[in-house]
Amino acid sequence: MDYFYAQVEEKRRPMAEGKIIVVCMYSGRSEDSGAVATVNYAGREAGIRAGMPISQARKRAPPADSLFVPADREYYALVSSQIDEIVRKALSRVVQVSIDEWNAEDNNAAGKASELKKQIKSQLGLTSTAGVAPSLLGAKMAASRAKPDGLLVLDKDQEKKTIEESEPEKVPGIGPKTAEALKRLGVQTVGDLKKTDPITLVELFGRKTGGRLHHLGLGDYGDELGEEKEQEEVSRLGTLKESTRDANMILNKLDELEKDAREWLMYMKKSYRTLSIIFITEDMKTHTKSISFRNPRPWNSDTSKEKKQLVEGFLKEQELPVRRVGIRFGNFMDLGGQTTLF
Repeated sequence: MDYFYAQVEEKRRPMAEGKIIVVCMYSGRSEDSGAVATVNYAGREAGIRAGMPISQARKRAPPADSLFVPADREYYALVSSQIDEIVRKALSRVVQVSIDEWNAEDNNAAGKASELKKQIKSQLGLTSTAGVAPSLLGAKMAASRAKPDGLLVLDKDQEKKTIEESEPEKVPGIGPKTAEALKRLGVQTVGDLKKTDPITLVELFGRKTGGRLHHLGLGDYGDELGEEKEQEEVSRLGTLKESTRDANMILNKLDELEKDAREWLMYMKKSYRTLSIIFITEDMKTHTKSISFRNPRPWNSDTSKEKKQLVEGFLKEQELPVRRVGIRFGNFMDLGGQTTLF
């Protein structure tokens, strides 16, 4: 995804169009203590970067043309789950590697990549970048070159040329210190690795890293997609027809969202022990109310009582109208029973 956190904030704050959006991880010690999590492209043009102290970023962003917002990981995770479903419906084998990045294999990846980008844009209003290549490394580097909102497809020869001509620090997995040490050895590009003594690489970087660098120089880019982590929760998020504090309107929307989430629970044969309701208020803040059950609940159990309790409890605590709501089931257990004693 392109500048994911900041782009999500742009999407839910239409009034901030054209402004610098800086998403911050505040430490709480003072008003501006903490670091920048991510920034949109307008902010990058002003010299603001992820990891920069917030106080330093403020000096580069005119107050009238910028917006500093706290990171809302709860909300970003909900949007990420929506993207995840779109990706899995489009491609055959998928591994989510972070909140905003997916690796995938598909016999027609080049043909599907453009359509996938269109689906994410039309359904969620967010731009993404795709890289397609024979290897995972080539695909990652293609995506990096195509940002933002791009698509780059490399065949085998183009992939080899792209990787061999790249500086070591441009290769995923090679950090600044390793890249600097390689340059002291005379390795200016990945292609130079094939001329480097493998024993020297192992002595300098260890067997694992040195061996990887040697194989990289030989054109062995690997083809492992990685292991998929088991999904720990399922959630659905929706926008209310109008901002409201009417419990019935909120509950009706939750009923609608819950049907889709329950289909997933049924298909995956999961029971759950935690039910959460997510509320996004008019000030764009995300709030969560949860209830945990002593015993696992089956996918088709009635949650009407619990939903009502959570919604009414939230409305008593908060005065602002609710703009968006979500429902989440978590703390899973498999429904499959034990068939034999041993």
